[in-house]
Amino acid sequence: MRLLRSTYLALLSLATAATAAAQEPAPAGGALPASSLAVFLDCQNVGCDFDYIRTEITAVNWVRDREVADVHVLVTGQETGAGGRDFTLAFMGLRTFAGLSDTLHFVVTPNSTDDERRSGLARVLRIGLVRFLARTPDAARLTISFGAAAAGAAQTSTKADPWKAWVFRMGADGFTAGEETAKDFNVGGRFSGNRITAQWKTQVSARENYSESHFEIDDTTTAINIRRNYGFNWLQVRAISPHWSVGVRSDASSSTYENTLRSIRMSPAIEYNVYPYTQSTRRLLKVEYALGFADYRYRDTTIYDKVAETLPLHRMQISTTQNQPWGQVDVGISGIQYLHDRSKYRVSSNGGIEVRVFKGFRVDVGGGYDVIYDQLSLAKKNYTPQEILLRQFQRGTTYSYFVHAGVSYTFGSILNNVVNPRFD
Repeated sequence: MRLLRSTYLALLSLATAATAAAQEPAPAGGALPASSLAVFLDCQNVGCDFDYIRTEITAVNWVRDREVADVHVLVTGQETGAGGRDFTLAFMGLRTFAGLSDTLHFVVTPNSTDDERRSGLARVLRIGLVRFLARTPDAARLTISFGAAAAGAAQTSTKADPWKAWVFRMGADGFTAGEETAKDFNVGGRFSGNRITAQWKTQVSARENYSESHFEIDDTTTAINIRRNYGFNWLQVRAISPHWSVGVRSDASSSTYENTLRSIRMSPAIEYNVYPYTQSTRRLLKVEYALGFADYRYRDTTIYDKVAETLPLHRMQISTTQNQPWGQVDVGISGIQYLHDRSKYRVSSNGGIEVRVFKGFRVDVGGGYDVIYDQLSLAKKNYTPQEILLRQFQRGTTYSYFVHAGVSYTFGSILNNVVNPRFD
């Protein structure tokens, strides 16, 4: 009883302190001081450390909704040829700053740490906000310094690069887990080599994976599920103009689950982007068409009584990505068809959209749907109940889908400056 009473008194004192803190003076109606600059930071899938930025940049008021901001900073990014990240920061003036805008870039190397990335982003944010702060009453307190040139500046030409813009990665991993009646084991390896310049893009990759699972059904029966697969991909692209590209896609694979001993596909392709590729971090609208062939060797005889076949095919893909102040959209649809039998095809669609409908209210909808009539490798065999439950082999289907949707509404104080990581 004494322990409970002491705990109750401690919690009561904490509640009293919280009530007193809640009664601290605050700007009437949550209004910002007249001399402050309200900034809305909008990082779209690039991993900004907002707590760090708020802690490092205190000259502005960070707000949680663009409707009450003076500046909307939209941060997008894409991978560089070396495997780093090229961030694009679009500074868009709102309200009294409407019409004032700027765009800055920040590039991190593939070996940069999280701290180097977030400190670099904070540095570019400071630079971009200067022109807005210079137009506020706080301009009198603004100071600017120019540091020494950084050592090891990023190279912009392959002439001084002994690797000639090639970047290689390799790795391996494995895990095991178990309990009294079940255990799992998995091991895999991967390798990739990329060379990306303004005119050429070359990407090669290889992977292999082995997994094994044991399930004890009773004292005398144990189900074993083994899957093996490997794959190789090659992509070669040549830039023709700000809108056109040509290239070749090729891949090879093997999978016990898909009943393929060997699968090879190669397709020359052409792509058109409605927008210049220089705007790719903000918007894309691409159409790609490819014409090629596929060569298959199967592990077991298929439902079409085939053990091997070589087939002509063609493929088309349309995709769009939009990263805008009102939200983001990512939608794509692709179709592949075998020319020997046009009833053998697959149409895949997927996408998502997030929209700021009004102040504080967001809608997030996404999903995908596949129409499937191209399962040429299905094995001609009767599956046991164990094989079906363990999904050891691919089974026939004419469709697959997934859907997600959500809404969120945030209300309350527009201020968003304080960082308190306690109990996080």
